[in-house]
Amino acid sequence: MRTAVLLLACLIPHLAHGQITFGQVNGGASVPNAQSQGPRRTVTGTVTNAVTGEPIRKALVQMLGQAQGSALTGPDGRFRFDDVSEGQVLFFLQKPGFYDAGRVQRSEWANPDNRNFTVGADTNDFQLKLYPGGRIVGHITDSNGEPVENVMVQVLAEQIQQGRKQWQNRNMSNTDDDGAFKIDDLTPGRYIVFSGAHMLPSVSFNAPHDVSPPMYYPDASDTASAQTIDLQPGQEIQADFRLRAERGYRVVAHVSGAPANTGVNIAIQNSNGQIISFDGVRFEANTAQAILPAIPSGTWALQANVFGADGQRLEARQEFTVDHSDVMGLQLVLHPPVAIPITVNRAGSNQSDHLSETNNSQDGRRKFIPRYPGIQVSLVSDHQSSFAMQQGNPPQMMFRDIQPGKYKLRVQPFSNECVESATYGGIDLTRDYLVVGSEGSTQPVTIDMGTDCATLNLTVKPSEHPPAMMYAVIVPSSSFAEPNVQPLPAQGVVPLTLSPGSYQIYVFSNLEGLEYANPEAMRNYPTQSVTVEASQKTDLTVEITERKKE
Repeated sequence: MRTAVLLLACLIPHLAHGQITFGQVNGGASVPNAQSQGPRRTVTGTVTNAVTGEPIRKALVQMLGQAQGSALTGPDGRFRFDDVSEGQVLFFLQKPGFYDAGRVQRSEWANPDNRNFTVGADTNDFQLKLYPGGRIVGHITDSNGEPVENVMVQVLAEQIQQGRKQWQNRNMSNTDDDGAFKIDDLTPGRYIVFSGAHMLPSVSFNAPHDVSPPMYYPDASDTASAQTIDLQPGQEIQADFRLRAERGYRVVAHVSGAPANTGVNIAIQNSNGQIISFDGVRFEANTAQAILPAIPSGTWALQANVFGADGQRLEARQEFTVDHSDVMGLQLVLHPPVAIPITVNRAGSNQSDHLSETNNSQDGRRKFIPRYPGIQVSLVSDHQSSFAMQQGNPPQMMFRDIQPGKYKLRVQPFSNECVESATYGGIDLTRDYLVVGSEGSTQPVTIDMGTDCATLNLTVKPSEHPPAMMYAVIVPSSSFAEPNVQPLPAQGVVPLTLSPGSYQIYVFSNLEGLEYANPEAMRNYPTQSVTVEASQKTDLTVEITERKKE
């Protein structure tokens, strides 16, 4: 889908052509690469701790915009740039243990726009803030209250990717001999804490092992049940674990396809797609077996990878369930990483529409490479999003390194075309999942684009304080189809190109932290329904929803 008014002005309109050059500042300094011939100004400012208000010395200030330069703050937190042309500038700040506004996850703590300033005839003295990192600390004890050492602890940060909440590993540590852990320098944001598995000593030779299963703080088996931690700038949060013990079971898998007598890397994933470290896991090259001596009951995935004789990476993945008994005879067949080619058939376009001219820097000649203008294609699962890239020579659009599992196909056109069909072998991807098997074999994805589309002329009702930017979330009526997001200018009618059908339309002042692909999360927001027909134009006026900070 597209809008005819979508090329918004960049916040920094005239970035320097060529390589950026920085000049370190002592007192005042000239600023290289200035492009404008207009009036020149002196730019000064102070960098302070956003929590304590204290000035920060030796912070690196980098300025981009009409001119570029860098400076270190003095003992009073002050910096200065001389000979700066008028216009917009953008500041980036760096200091170990601190984060600038652009790195802070949520705007109630820091507004990333506070890095943008205008150099003009008025005062050019700017106040910049750095936000101290937080920390999460804790102790891990066993069921008897005794400290447990060398347990891996991970901190997972909340990320919203394509409207889905995902937890991504941010940092990790191991407990010391007192069972204590400390994870420093965390950006302000929302986290969960994860304790890895721990195998208990066996009571006798060859006796079954007990194991403390991995858990999310304070005592949850999955991310949905974990307690979230909202970490403020500079804050320290205590997160203690008390492990429980249960019977661990032996798991044995035969790994084929590796070079003879070569070590294979073995890893285990839980149902949330997170890598788990279990004690004693090993690969025996002479028998080509992966041995897992103590795995608790549950559903897991066994992963193996190695580099083949030709240097190509080989991998395998197999899900398995431990149900209060040993698991023997698993089979893992190593294969190259899964790549899925994509063919896009465009209606009524010439071959030149698929070609992009580029310069061959080696011989100076011009050549053409395939391209798919105005379209974004991705695979979406509960744990990851994978975007299609141009690969190979000649380049072809494809997905790379796709893990076994089931995925929804998401196609977002930005041209005057819409999706007519999308298939994977005999599977209709507009109604069913793309399933990638553990054997690594795949088929191409074929996407047919058409011009027999509908046009939705979207108008947003004026508000008393209109935001600089708005976003339309277009949710197809089919529960299987993926929503798309369309940036909107502050004023005017925006024509959106859609496939014929019914939609729910939301308009928001910001998408920060919004799970727009989660129907439950969207239930309480106002929406308007619309049905659009092929080759027809439909007008719709909606009100903007100004979301409160969460």
